[in-house]
Amino acid sequence: MNIKNLKIRFNMENEKDKAVYEYLRNSDLSISKEAIRSISEYLVLLEQQKEENRFLNAITATIQENLKALIPLINLINITQPAQSEPPPKQEITKAEDNMMDFLDNF
Repeated sequence: MNIKNLKIRFNMENEKDKAVYEYLRNSDLSISKEAIRSISEYLVLLEQQKEENRFLNAITATIQENLKALIPLINLINITQPAQSEPPPKQEITKAEDNMMDFLDNF
């Protein structure tokens, strides 16, 4: 049997160290088995996260490439559509002008 030993020190003034120590001490498994199980699960999660990141990067790259391919089409649409002129700004009607218009409406 090929067994390796590894010493771990916990700083009980550090909350994270203390929490891990308490977790290992209160486990139903031996400290060694619980540490190995926990680290193994962490490594599996880490690998899954790497795979998800690779997948997301591939999706992002595909979307970016397709958007770049649309740029000439968008430019063509902008060229072929006539420029839309903006309507002239509305002039504010003063109270005096409003009263004058009301007066003229009476005729």
